[in-house]
Amino acid sequence: MTGVEYQDLWSLCEARAREHPDRVVLDFDGKLWTWAELIAAAQGLAGGLVAAGVGAGEVVGHMSPNHPEAVVTMLALLRLGAVECPVNAGLRGQQLAHVLDHSGARVLIVDGSLMERVSDQLPSAPGVQAIVQRGQCSTPAGVEAIDYAGLRVSADRPPSFAPPAPDDPMNIIYTSGTTGPAKGAVLPQAFPIDQARIKIEQWALTADDVLFSALPLYHVNARFSTLGTALVVDGRAALVSRFSAGTFWDQVRAAGATEVGVVGAVSSILLRQEPGPADRDHNVRMMHGAAGIPMDRRADFEKRFGLRLVTGFAMTETGHFSTTSPDDPMRYRASGRPVPQYEVAVVDADDNELAPGEVGELVARPRVPGAMMTGYHRQPEATQAAIRNGWFHTGDLATIEADGYIRWVDRMADAIRRRGEMISSTEVERAVCAFDGVAECAAVGVPSELGEEDVKLVVVPEPGHVIDPAALQRHCQAALPDFCQPRYLEILEELPKTATHKVNKPQLRHTESPTTLDLTRSS
Repeated sequence: MTGVEYQDLWSLCEARAREHPDRVVLDFDGKLWTWAELIAAAQGLAGGLVAAGVGAGEVVGHMSPNHPEAVVTMLALLRLGAVECPVNAGLRGQQLAHVLDHSGARVLIVDGSLMERVSDQLPSAPGVQAIVQRGQCSTPAGVEAIDYAGLRVSADRPPSFAPPAPDDPMNIIYTSGTTGPAKGAVLPQAFPIDQARIKIEQWALTADDVLFSALPLYHVNARFSTLGTALVVDGRAALVSRFSAGTFWDQVRAAGATEVGVVGAVSSILLRQEPGPADRDHNVRMMHGAAGIPMDRRADFEKRFGLRLVTGFAMTETGHFSTTSPDDPMRYRASGRPVPQYEVAVVDADDNELAPGEVGELVARPRVPGAMMTGYHRQPEATQAAIRNGWFHTGDLATIEADGYIRWVDRMADAIRRRGEMISSTEVERAVCAFDGVAECAAVGVPSELGEEDVKLVVVPEPGHVIDPAALQRHCQAALPDFCQPRYLEILEELPKTATHKVNKPQLRHTESPTTLDLTRSS
């Protein structure tokens, strides 16, 4: 049984539990869960949630750090046909209030460690009427407080399971919101099955694989690429509470992981750790998420850690529509090739397909139902703006080469236009990060008195390093074309980040700060 014959994740999980109840499916911080244990826990919580008034089709907010009960909650809501809205555990203030209110959730399941920040925003989310509290915490005023532990052991039974249609909503996952309020991508029931099929086929995964992630479950990477794929392939998901560079490989080794999923920042941090004799002491054969490693260091990463890197292109709204195989000689030199489940193109401003090698907007559309979001929750205008002429518009500049590989250029909003030239902020950042002592940097376009834009660099030094602006400018003059040369430089202790840990570039597009240096006046 491959799992891909199912159209929803709960039906598949129930079948697995009947087929081999004692098989271990989840390793969370070293605690092992069998199929029988996981499904029984989800069934129990589902019964308790029904008693609390949760029904099919209802949006239920869920705010939790990585925790095994977060997996139980995810499956319990699937069992009920409710629509889970995983809330980023890093949100605070207005951003959190927006998600709580805009989602329309009446019931919110919250880990006790996050209750204080939720309580502060409840006046801005009057639709939240009941809070299911997991762990010890004070009860917010004005809402019904329900004990999670009591629901987990409820004697109530959920109603008979009614298999959903492939395009029925499963999750609402909110995006970063760098250009405005965060949008909630509505992901259908077939989404995790379709996404798992892509990984299983392209990466040759089997039931013997152990898929590891230290990423948060409220994002699609850990939720679907790791956990969902492990469930579908009948392998094992190995998850941990949080990422720690110092213990990462120990956790990977202890789990017996064969595949690891990371994001760019994680791979870059791992590469910066001091080499040690245990670097290759693991069973990992592949890692996806190489984008944070400079291209000229990716072969070094593979050699040092004894694994294969693969790259691809994925978004919350689309899932993985391109990737590479671990056996592909081009596995980390591009953003993959389109997978069979999608049609992918690069288009101009009028959605005319461009020739191979030409830069335009990357667009995609699914060939199978349920492989992509159905729209943005309660935002028809945003949905229509993103899905035009049958294509989902990614907002990314890219090329598709004659050999079929996608080569990503930049976010359209981040590309810098100077004196008739289009500058990739990413290429500038790669060059600057090669300068000794730079831990992180961002390149943004700022208004120029000559029209179009000038380049501004924002640099974060590594601990103990001091950045010499003149030396950095000389480095840029040697490493970058004339039209890419930065005019402004600002040195900060850290870059502002969005709730999804991406650099919040709009906050950097200014030159009036006293900490911003005009390099043309200092050279």
